[in-house]
Amino acid sequence: MKTVVLVTWISYWINGCSSAQGHYAQKLLNDLMENYSSALRPVEDTEKSLNVTLQITLSQIKDMDERNQVLTTYLWIRQTWFDAYLKWDKDEYDGLEVIRIPSNLVWRPDIVLYNKADEEASGPAETNVVLRYNGEITWDMPAITKSSCVVDVSYFPFDWQWCNLTFGSWTYNGNQVDIAMGMDSGDLSDFVENVEWECHGMPAVRNVIIYGCCSDPYPDITYTLHLKRRSLFYIFNLLLPCFLISFLAPLGFYLPADSGEKVSLGVTVLLALTVFQLMVAESMPPSESVPYIGG
Repeated sequence: MKTVVLVTWISYWINGCSSAQGHYAQKLLNDLMENYSSALRPVEDTEKSLNVTLQITLSQIKDMDERNQVLTTYLWIRQTWFDAYLKWDKDEYDGLEVIRIPSNLVWRPDIVLYNKADEEASGPAETNVVLRYNGEITWDMPAITKSSCVVDVSYFPFDWQWCNLTFGSWTYNGNQVDIAMGMDSGDLSDFVENVEWECHGMPAVRNVIIYGCCSDPYPDITYTLHLKRRSLFYIFNLLLPCFLISFLAPLGFYLPADSGEKVSLGVTVLLALTVFQLMVAESMPPSESVPYIGG
């Protein structure tokens, strides 16, 4: 009987704490948003820049279109910054330190992928942000990106590709929004292996560019994907059959000159090699970098 009473009392106490937390969270949200505007940079001094930390996690390589030179990736994008107008004294709200609210309620940096190759315009994902009592905002959002990538297939199928993902603010210059790297490279800890490509790194570099139109600096962060093609499939399905067919060609010299099979063998070998050459050409981009095995 005592055990039942104790469990009941603990249950009521937990429910009461949860209700109190919910009450203070609602009160806090109302207080924060009372005179808040998400349209302006949340800085007390407009002459100072707002620092945004960017971190990219590569989850999956969905597709590499060599012919159109487009790389499709699935990314997790984390942005962190401080909002000067979204701070509170946690002691006044029952020790509440963190709340999660819709991202469209707060100001968000307009960081986009500069080398985007997607024809459809897409806005930011409407996910929640994590807001701490000191004004720190963390915004995690998933994104499927299509980026342009210059593909060099000279050493196909033993080729390496280096594809850039360049992120920066679309409208703010570096004096207004400054971008910093969260890590020296993209995070590959949750990367799902691709059947055709191996990822050997994703180093990041911060660049500051001054365009001819303006004297203000424009910072960006460029992540470079180091991709190596898995060649085993092409060795067994392309290279090995080509070599075996090529070895049949000299056999035609050992056949009698008046034999009809001599011409048939030569034509068959030529057609077979032509088919394999077309298979390579269909997947390769129409550029000056011609695969050595198809040239």
